[in-house]
Amino acid sequence: MSVRILAFFDTRYQASPEFARLSGSDDPWHALRNARPPSRQYDHVNWPSSLGTYDLGAPNQAASVVGMAAGAGVDGFVVAINIADGRYFTGVEPLIPLCRPELFGLAFHWANGKDPFWASPAARDVRKERARALVAALPSQDHVYVGGRPILIIDHPQDLAEPAGTLALIREEAKRSGLPDLYIIANRAGDTGLQDQGYDAAVDPDPGDWPSCQPKNKPSGLEILEIRAGLRDSVEWTDKFYPYALFAVSRMINRQKRGKVFPRVFPAYQNWPTHLDGDATVLTNRDSGGVDRYIFGLFVENAITFAHEAFPADERLVFVDSWNHWLDGSQVEPSTLDGDLVYNTLRAAIDKGRYMIRTRGELPSRRLGSSIHDMISQICDAAAAAMPTGK
Repeated sequence: MSVRILAFFDTRYQASPEFARLSGSDDPWHALRNARPPSRQYDHVNWPSSLGTYDLGAPNQAASVVGMAAGAGVDGFVVAINIADGRYFTGVEPLIPLCRPELFGLAFHWANGKDPFWASPAARDVRKERARALVAALPSQDHVYVGGRPILIIDHPQDLAEPAGTLALIREEAKRSGLPDLYIIANRAGDTGLQDQGYDAAVDPDPGDWPSCQPKNKPSGLEILEIRAGLRDSVEWTDKFYPYALFAVSRMINRQKRGKVFPRVFPAYQNWPTHLDGDATVLTNRDSGGVDRYIFGLFVENAITFAHEAFPADERLVFVDSWNHWLDGSQVEPSTLDGDLVYNTLRAAIDKGRYMIRTRGELPSRRLGSSIHDMISQICDAAAAAMPTGK
C-alpha cells in the first residue's frame, strides 16, 4: 500500500446556523478578515484566492475544496471533534457525500484540551456516558481506515487524567456503537509509555506545540531592558521565532529512534493571531521572500520515503498541517500572496515521493539520508542569514 497523505482541515468555514451556534461564530471568515499584525515582525495573514471565502454548506463549493485536495494527492481530511453545551460536534456533514471508499475519507482529532472534564478523575459510569457522547460524534462510515480501524487522534494526551482507562472506554463505546476498534494516535513527539496506555502510534505536534529546534531570538539582558523601555519590539521577548528551513530539517533527523511517530509537514507557520498576548510561534523565511518551496518539497518527499521505510504497509501515514488553517498560516489552499505555488509544490512532492517508492529507483533509506544531507547543506546559509547579527 502506498503512503497515505492526510491533511488537517477546519470545518468552521460553513454558513450553518446550528454549526455557528456550537462554534460560537456566525461569520466563519471574520477572524481572518480582521487579523491585523500588531508587529512588523509578523507577516500579514494570507487570504484565499481561487477557492475564495467558500461555504462548505454549498455542495458545489465543498466539492471544489475536496476535489482540489484529492487532485494534490491528499487521501483525506483530519477534522476536529469539539464540544459545546455538553455536545460533541465535528461539522463534517457537508463532506460526507464527497467521501469515497479507498479514495477520500475522514479521520478525526479530539480537541480534548477544550474539554476539561477529562482532565480530572470521575466515576466510571459518568466517564462512560461522556465517552459514548464523544463516539456519537463520529460518522458510521467514510473513515480513513488503518487495518480496518478508523483513526482518532488525541490532541493533548498528557491532559487525560486516566489515559489507559479513558482509551479503553472510548474503544468500548466505539464497538458498542457498531464501529470497528479505533486506531488511536497520540499527538506527541515521542511514544515513550504510549503503548502501555493503549495508543497505537503518535504523530508530530504542530510547530506551536513542539519546537523541534532552538529559537533564533534570545534577547540579552540589555535587549530586555530596551524592550521594557519601548526601544525594541516586545515580540522579540514574548514570542519565539525560528528559521523555517532549520525547523523543517530538525523534524526529519533521527526519526528512526523515536518509534512509531508519523511525520507532520507544513509549508509555513505563524500563530500570532491566536496568541496576541505572547508566546506565539513564528517560522520565518525572510531570505527567500515567502514560502521556501524547495525545502517544503524536500520535507514532504522525505516524510513519504521515511513512512514507507519505517512503518507496516497499512500504517504508512504522513500528515499535512494543514489544508486550510488560515490563522496559523500553514494552509496549502491557493492564496492571494502565494497563488497556487504551495499547492503545486505539495502536489509535485507527493507525486515524486510516491513515484520513488513505487519504482524503487533508490532505496528509501539512501534517498532519505542523501536528501537530509542535501537539506542540511542548504540550511547552513539560510540559518546563518536568519540569525540576528547583533549591534
